[in-house]
Amino acid sequence: MTTGMLVIKPGIHATVQDQGRFGYQHLGVTPGGPGDAMAANWANRLLDNAANCAVLEITAGGTELECQTQTMVAVTGGDLNLTINGRPQVPWRSFWVKQGDTLKFGYPRYGFRAYVAVQGGFQVAHTLGSCATVTRNGLGGLDGKGSSLKPADFIPCKAMAQEGIQRQIPESYLPDLDSALTLHVIPGYQQHDFTKAAWQIFWDGEYELSAASDSMGARMKGPAIATPKVNLLSEAVCYGAIQVPGDGQPIILLQQRQTLGGYPKLGSILPLSGYALAQRPPGTKVRFRPMGLATAQQQMRRYLRFFGL
Repeated sequence: MTTGMLVIKPGIHATVQDQGRFGYQHLGVTPGGPGDAMAANWANRLLDNAANCAVLEITAGGTELECQTQTMVAVTGGDLNLTINGRPQVPWRSFWVKQGDTLKFGYPRYGFRAYVAVQGGFQVAHTLGSCATVTRNGLGGLDGKGSSLKPADFIPCKAMAQEGIQRQIPESYLPDLDSALTLHVIPGYQQHDFTKAAWQIFWDGEYELSAASDSMGARMKGPAIATPKVNLLSEAVCYGAIQVPGDGQPIILLQQRQTLGGYPKLGSILPLSGYALAQRPPGTKVRFRPMGLATAQQQMRRYLRFFGL
């Protein structure tokens, strides 16, 4: 008998994610993956899962799941007012669920995205080496075509014979998802195409995360930045690249970005800053601060070693 989780209500937006699919950007296929990769990694770590085990990403809440198995579950990320059988639960911990239990996610108390992992990971077929849902490429997810979760979807996972040890993440490791947001920027090779005045506006300005943002890019609203008067060819773009189109409003490219872009770029945000950005709702105030490449590399190496990536 197949065991797993039944989707009663998908909520605003819920998807299956793993680390993403790599090695296909030359074909126009974006890596995808979770918006807050650190929270997703913590969910798997709480259960001693492999780093690439599939998890559920629940954006802005409203999701309801019915257990048709018994297993250990871990929930991390934003506090979306989770209840199990009507009893409130806090995130950043693992707990035991059994057949018939109902997990309901309300709307955010803090943070914007929650991650749900089960022991051994959700058993979802891979497309191009990953089950990460990327709607714009039509890849991943339960149907392999990039669809988000729908009512009556069944997400398979293994049953456990007995309850495991409940764990929680030490408070010192918990991110502050409710504080003012500062994004760390590594200036790129096109930095000198922007004037000193344009950079001063960027560093001094306060921006707002636009409601037009999505997993492809975070759009900022704030002081306009003068763009360079140069003709640029489209080129490969990385996660976190800060493009400045003609209206002077920065766009930060995220996990479901296009693989090529032709707008001038100030640089790139530190990926850890991108994960913090994924936990902020539209309307959040954002500031930018410079970070040296060596410091950024040191921070990312520490993060990758910690999670065995």
